[in-house]
Amino acid sequence: MQKRKFICHRLAFIMFLIFGNHQKSIGQSDFPKLNRGLQKLEYNNPDILVDLDVGFKSVPMPMDFDGDGDIDLLMSASGSYVECGVFYYENISGNVDLPIYRQGEKVSFDRFRLGYEGTCFVVSEVNGRQHVLTPDRVKEKLLIYEDVPQNVFWKKMDMPASIQEYMPEEKSTWKILDFDGDAVHDLMSAQSTPNGEKIHFYKNIGSDEEPDYAAPTIIQTETNEFLKSGDRVGYDGALADYDNDGDFDVMGTSRYSNIIYFENENASKTHEFKSGKLLKYKGEPIQFECRGTIRMRAVDLNQDGFIDIVAGDEDGKASFLKNTGKIVNGIPEFMPPVFLQQEPKFVDLGSIVAPRVYDWDGDGLDDIVAGNGVGHIEFVKNLGGDIPSWDAPKLLEVDGAPLRIIPTESNPKTSNPYWGYVTIDVGNWDGDDLPDILANDHNGNVVVLKNIGTRTSPKLAPPQPIEVAWQGEPQKPTWSPGNSKGNELLAPWRTSPFIMDFDGNGLNDLVMLDYEGYIAVYPRSKQGDELVLNHPQRNFIYPDDSPILLNQLKNKSSGRLKIGFADWDGDGLKDLVFSSKPAVDWMKNMGMKGGKMVLQYMGRVVSKTMMGHTDGPVVSDFNKDGVLDLLIGNETGVMYYWQRPSADITTTMTTTGKQTPANYPYFKR
Repeated sequence: MQKRKFICHRLAFIMFLIFGNHQKSIGQSDFPKLNRGLQKLEYNNPDILVDLDVGFKSVPMPMDFDGDGDIDLLMSASGSYVECGVFYYENISGNVDLPIYRQGEKVSFDRFRLGYEGTCFVVSEVNGRQHVLTPDRVKEKLLIYEDVPQNVFWKKMDMPASIQEYMPEEKSTWKILDFDGDAVHDLMSAQSTPNGEKIHFYKNIGSDEEPDYAAPTIIQTETNEFLKSGDRVGYDGALADYDNDGDFDVMGTSRYSNIIYFENENASKTHEFKSGKLLKYKGEPIQFECRGTIRMRAVDLNQDGFIDIVAGDEDGKASFLKNTGKIVNGIPEFMPPVFLQQEPKFVDLGSIVAPRVYDWDGDGLDDIVAGNGVGHIEFVKNLGGDIPSWDAPKLLEVDGAPLRIIPTESNPKTSNPYWGYVTIDVGNWDGDDLPDILANDHNGNVVVLKNIGTRTSPKLAPPQPIEVAWQGEPQKPTWSPGNSKGNELLAPWRTSPFIMDFDGNGLNDLVMLDYEGYIAVYPRSKQGDELVLNHPQRNFIYPDDSPILLNQLKNKSSGRLKIGFADWDGDGLKDLVFSSKPAVDWMKNMGMKGGKMVLQYMGRVVSKTMMGHTDGPVVSDFNKDGVLDLLIGNETGVMYYWQRPSADITTTMTTTGKQTPANYPYFKR
């Protein structure tokens, strides 16, 4: 008893030391200043709905995961370094056209990977049971996760040996269904090849209980061509009876994310589908917003008896295409895609997001304005609070239509025009005291969107190319996806512009990477009433006077960097904070020398690895405590936020003392 009493007193004393002392030292009002490291930025606003977005390169697996009679979504985030895996989104609306889903919850486990690249998941329904098939990590075996709603992904087995010998070296997706109508479930496979995508039929010559698969037959069209509809196809998982005639048709996507329908007319006997036809609605071709990889999955989402489509895309979102049940010109009619909605949790602005912090609507609160991978520029209104709540993202518009900066043509030697990859800056570019937007894109073409509205009600004019008063021929990157005309500025692709008055003459200049990857300033001058952007100057130097080559890499690895200047260490001088690998680096401003800014490389700002596509760091002070914090957009579209306790703490890499300069030279990793 005495020993027990001693232990209780000892525990009480320890609790007092921890909690009593803790409360006296920091106080309740100081909690927002605690250094908790990087945290995902939350909407902090339960009254909104936002697009369902799993992160990067989404692959949907629609099924009744919780057994309540409606269709939930399992979504694979397959492309991110930061966060990948399978997430569960519960349908909380029931069997309706556009159900609302809860915020995703991860159901896969980090200690083993689910199949090859997290991209090749397709749901197969066999006699009321729902399985998921996928090649293994090295594409040597075909795996089956049985009864996923009951077992999640724990019950993993190899498919029968008769199929393993046919495993292709290429990427492939697999689905179990009774293709030939003999009441025994066969196996279908879509396989990517250099010449397009092929569909293989493996007849089950055994039974459902003990399957045995025959050698594959390649499915073709009536013109004896493989089922390929363009440079980018998506047959995997899109085999279904869309026209309700008792057989399995095929849907594919074209180069620019249109949808191609291949009708099955006795294909189980002839192994031929009809030639592809463009899916249209009211005479207009149906097109997905994202031009990247589309993963279509067939499911009767609203349970009305007609097979719909749920599609994942490179942006991480999930689209719903409703099958109206009508046949128009011999083709099943689908409604255009609509993004499914979810309850809010983390602020997500689409993959490869590059944010800026600026009071866009002039209400005294710093908002978020950001470009992203699909080419949109989004505005997230700050609704106030020490820990801000955020409104749902809104797409900025031009002439009443959502603004989208996406190439309509590209340099055929280097790229195809699928993505926007828009990086921006916000500031007073034309001297009228209204915030404008500078934007660079996938191709490297820099444009200005002038604000022709008011300070509290901004309105954007159409984008106009930025021109430079070059000294001689225009400087252009050796490798670039884009082209430029005359004196237009063609910058390294996917690099952010930055607006600042570098020389203190009252005119905002442009700072960004020049054609060889050096960080440079394009100074502004005035000729009469006209503002002129002049030839770039490499006015950023190391302490040894050498110019700063911010990206030493070439070709596709050139460009990509996101930069910003702010007084990161609180000494009154604006430092350089920029994207790097694994995430964010900074250089300390040591002052001016002969009209040039001297920058000392300090090393990393954050230790968390995010990389993949370069991140978009920007400083902020949402809690208005006078200490600059850090906001980072990354390839998943989610914002990471570091609220610093003081300006002395400039990195998450150390826990005591001020950060000292890195003992290794800077190099773009």
